[in-house]
Amino acid sequence: MIRHALYAGSWYPAEAKDLQALVAQSLEEARKRATYQRGPYRFAVLPHAGLFYSKAGIAPFFTASYPDLERILIVGPSHYANLKSDLLASAPLSGCQTPLGLLESFNLGSAQDKYFSAIQSEHALEMVLPYIASMSKPPKVGLALISHFSEPSQIHTIADQMLSELGEESLRSGKTAVIASSDFTHYGPRFGYTPYQHGAPKKVREDDLALSHLLCEGRVEEAFSFCAAHRSTVCGYAPALVVSELAHRLKCTGWVADYYTSQDISFSEDANFVAYSTILWR
Repeated sequence: MIRHALYAGSWYPAEAKDLQALVAQSLEEARKRATYQRGPYRFAVLPHAGLFYSKAGIAPFFTASYPDLERILIVGPSHYANLKSDLLASAPLSGCQTPLGLLESFNLGSAQDKYFSAIQSEHALEMVLPYIASMSKPPKVGLALISHFSEPSQIHTIADQMLSELGEESLRSGKTAVIASSDFTHYGPRFGYTPYQHGAPKKVREDDLALSHLLCEGRVEEAFSFCAAHRSTVCGYAPALVVSELAHRLKCTGWVADYYTSQDISFSEDANFVAYSTILWR
């Protein structure tokens, strides 16, 4: 089964030359920032809004060279399919279509046909694919979804499963990388989240960076509690928690490479905005 490029032409350009120009420009801008010159990266949390908003947050991962990279697993939340908690959902694929070419897939041993529609419809899995397709030697791509955790112990259970399926040595050697696809706080009446009467952007930034640093340090139980206490609207918190746990187990060093909001991109003071945090581990 092929996963089609469902959001080409709406969330990003469908024409190959236009998309390649967008990717190249964002990589050029990212390379100007010294904080990104620390790869290759083993794990990442990257945004997944339309590329007008998310390209600045996705590009840093791809500024590095990956001579040994054979596979990238992208793990996102499920925005459209109702998946039960504590579930790593994946479907068997033969490839992922992009305007820049067909990417070869690899499949988790737990992949099931019944999750194909959820994988196909999920934009959080698609936004990074054009960047992978633009690599000089694109690795194979795996796709999976995790929506929610019922309790912190389940983070460790899913991490155990992923280590078993991906292979710890493959992760340690840099042959396999894992990307968690997550936007951060969705703020405003549109999202039903307005806890701050004044100075919302500043306070949201403080919240998001506090969570980001917990993830950097692998403090997943505290990060889980933080999300619960704040009734967080971070949509990919579950994938981010698992990637944080994996990076911590492999003793990788993580840092927040970038943080911005949709207001910074659109130069708008709209009461509704979405935040994006780029976290990288090596």
